[in-house]
Amino acid sequence: MSATDTNRGGNVKELTESQEKTLKQVWTYLLQYWGIPVNGEKVFNSKEDPASPDKKKGKSLLGRLQAYSIGEDSSSDSLDDCESYKPDLIKESLQDVKPEDTMEDFWTMLRVDFPDNLLLRFIRARKWKTNESAIMLAESLRWRVNELRADDILNGGERAAFDNDDKGFVKNLELQTTVIPCRDNGGRPVVWVRARLHSPKTQSEDELKRSSILVIETARLFLTEAADTASIFFDLGGFSLSNMDYTPVKFLINCFEAHYPECLGHLFIHKAPWFFQPIWNIVKNWLDPVVASKVIFTKSSKDLEDYFDESQLPEYLDGKNDFDFDHYHKPDAANDVKLEDAETRDTIMKERKQLIEEFTQATIKWIETDSKEESDKLLKEKIDLGTQISQNYCKLDPYVRSRSQYDTRGILKL
Repeated sequence: MSATDTNRGGNVKELTESQEKTLKQVWTYLLQYWGIPVNGEKVFNSKEDPASPDKKKGKSLLGRLQAYSIGEDSSSDSLDDCESYKPDLIKESLQDVKPEDTMEDFWTMLRVDFPDNLLLRFIRARKWKTNESAIMLAESLRWRVNELRADDILNGGERAAFDNDDKGFVKNLELQTTVIPCRDNGGRPVVWVRARLHSPKTQSEDELKRSSILVIETARLFLTEAADTASIFFDLGGFSLSNMDYTPVKFLINCFEAHYPECLGHLFIHKAPWFFQPIWNIVKNWLDPVVASKVIFTKSSKDLEDYFDESQLPEYLDGKNDFDFDHYHKPDAANDVKLEDAETRDTIMKERKQLIEEFTQATIKWIETDSKEESDKLLKEKIDLGTQISQNYCKLDPYVRSRSQYDTRGILKL
């Protein structure tokens, strides 16, 4: 495990007391923005451990979050700046969206992720700084609601590109420029990009962005609790300067850094030609140091043996994975009959809403309790409910998302 993996902390099942407190604080901001009453006084009250006998008293309202909210900023000298409660912290980032829209999108974007683990991705990316984490999450929710509508792109899938006659998007699908054919040795799904097939002139910037989001969101469906990141493999074999396009590269980098934090495992660059160095000198300056540390350059199939099992490597790279890169099968509406079954969908959605309500109530109690024993009990309840919400999505998925080639090929199984 790399130093980065070690330092980032675990998932919701393996938090330290201090990390759990940060998670409670971010949940407090989110729930209050959604208009859900929660008293975060106990999790914002002091820098020290709440059970510490040396805990300072007599701070009045300063440095504490009062029930539901207070109108002044916390400024206790016992707090780090990132731990001081700021009532309107995330409102500025979300001023042009409705709270109910961001709430709906949050529960929709989960897919197979646990609610707590989704928040923890943002928290780890901001090095456990509460306020920075909450702002990052808020800005990402705004982006999803107001800009690209990532959930709609995923649910519409490949079929929507054909139905809408998005010629550039369709061309990208037919060439299979970017696919998810395998997993690396860490069990991570691999987004495989054959750069030689990319032609900047055949797609609009909007089509490139939407096709990129479809691949990223589809890759998220492959994630598991054990392998909760995806890798990207840029195959530069046959690549020429006419294939180079900085716009989608910059967009992908921004996506992973700002909107899909802690989702990138490795970034492979395979068979980079001699003229790639000046290109790389530009691109690497756009990378966050954490992302840059995940870049791996390989030259031959032999180099890939350290990262891929032979059964996962494509045949064209001397592996035994028979994924068909050369033939794309256009989506068939017959595979989407469940999208028309509103009755079943509504039944599963009703169950989902109940689970979300139970999770929310457990989260409120978990934030408000000052008992370590009760907090541990409620966290376990949240983990169980998070598992049920994830399982519920697996049932819901065929009733809300158009089938992709990975579903019809039997590669993706939720």
